Amino acid sequence: MLNTILKQLQLLKDQELYSNMCKVCELALTLADQKPDIFHLPVKLQITVYYADACFHTQKYVQAEALYRQGLQMRKNYVMKSKNASNKLDNQTAVLSDTDIKYQIYLCCMALKQKNAACEILQMILARHRTPKVNMALGNIYKEVGQERAAITCFKEVLRECPMSLEAVENLLKMGVKGIEVNSLMLQVTSEITWLNQWIKAQAQLNVKDFAGAIKTYKNMDMYGLLKDNTALLVSMAHCYHYMCDDAKAISILQKCLRLDPNLVNGRDLLSTLLAASGTKEHIRALEAMTPTMDMSAWSAEHWVVLGNYMYALKKYDKAAYFGQQACLLDRRNIEALLLKANTLLQIKKYSDAATHCTEALQLCNYRHDIHKCCVESYIQSNRIREAESVAVNACNQMNFSAQAYCLHASVLLKDPMASSRTVRKILEKAVAQDKTGVTNALPMLVEFLESEQQYGPASHLLLKHIETHKPSSRLHQLLGDCFVNLQKDDEAFHHYTLALKLDPTNQRATEGLNNIGRSLSLSKRDSYYTCVGGETTYNSQVTNSSDPDVDVESVDPWQRDIESFDEC
Repeated sequence: MLNTILKQLQLLKDQELYSNMCKVCELALTLADQKPDIFHLPVKLQITVYYADACFHTQKYVQAEALYRQGLQMRKNYVMKSKNASNKLDNQTAVLSDTDIKYQIYLCCMALKQKNAACEILQMILARHRTPKVNMALGNIYKEVGQERAAITCFKEVLRECPMSLEAVENLLKMGVKGIEVNSLMLQVTSEITWLNQWIKAQAQLNVKDFAGAIKTYKNMDMYGLLKDNTALLVSMAHCYHYMCDDAKAISILQKCLRLDPNLVNGRDLLSTLLAASGTKEHIRALEAMTPTMDMSAWSAEHWVVLGNYMYALKKYDKAAYFGQQACLLDRRNIEALLLKANTLLQIKKYSDAATHCTEALQLCNYRHDIHKCCVESYIQSNRIREAESVAVNACNQMNFSAQAYCLHASVLLKDPMASSRTVRKILEKAVAQDKTGVTNALPMLVEFLESEQQYGPASHLLLKHIETHKPSSRLHQLLGDCFVNLQKDDEAFHHYTLALKLDPTNQRATEGLNNIGRSLSLSKRDSYYTCVGGETTYNSQVTNSSDPDVDVESVDPWQRDIESFDEC
């Protein structure tokens, strides 16, 4: 009878009929309690472990954990009573080893979110008995609680036995282990797999914040014959672009990943964050297309973040905060979920809570500009200028003193009445020097600061020098026009306001500036301007709008009188 029961249980397990196993084991264990003389301890242990396995696979984690612990105690009692019993039990392939039972208890504890209990059960396994999966699990727990030295030891042990454990490689590099040392643990495979050295190099560059170098290495791998159109590689490249504040390229690459793999999970949340931050109609439509359509029970944290960012883009902040919270419940270490909640709390004026979430996100990734920016804004809105400046200074250190970091620092100092003008100007000049491509607000910020100091000459000189070497924007031409107005150079001001409106007809400040110098310009210049902007001379100037309090209606009359005099002649 015993052999038949055990044989049938093994058959049910092989066929993955776990719900049937539960019923059989429950009956068999009741029978074992009634007939202890027939169901000896090793047999009862075997049935108990079968029962625990069945409960685990049917997601009855509380019951499974209890049964595994019961089986562990039975094994311990049997070893104590019988000499060499441990070797006999280990030789029975149908029964899990002591290490495997403890690992199963760990899985149950993790499913029940009991991380302390999970760590304790793994630590009970002697170091010489720890398998790669045990070391990997312990390493992840140690890393999460900040015990990096112990985590590094565990991950190195994993690599020694399984050199292709790429997640262990990533974790070691993130914790500061040099790429050369990691490579030395993988010589068994790196000598035969040529692209693996390149992959390790790219990951090492990413983790030492050499984002430009990492992008170059990734591009060398993104070739036919190697890893062309690999979504994991492209997502890592997109992260590098985002860390360099080149969000347009990051969005383009992530959208390509989504086309290659419509079910993409890793990187989906970052793409939704960038689309929501952009806020253009095209990007909001793309964000709407990304919202999950599957059953809600199958959603991961990334799916909740996508939906939350879509609500944020639609300015439905209460819903966005709720969906962000759902994402945090599934994965507390999801940076995009924390940032979503922080941005949402900032919009609904819960500044202290927003700063708390930003701080938590910065502990996970301290070199992202958008997180620093949200944190700074939260402190500024709370009138906590000193804390805001501290975050901005830290951003400069963590972001390799990039132009974006300098701009963030300057924006804080501009809010600080105690900050000296000399310090603000020095930081903005550093930002302009760092911004080789002109993609940041460094130059406009410096020019507006100089204008506030009534230094129109140096401001116009900076703008003219920049326009000579870079593609000018509507805003820069408008700022140059403002400088020339204050320098009483109306012809030059008119020229640059005109160029500003050619590049962006909706530039309101350029329109207002042009109206303010309209009195001193000839009618022919005005007509030529209307023609070049709109293609016709029916431009509705704001000068003739009597509802504008800044307009002197009488100043327009001489033009009309000149035309009437001409008609009379």
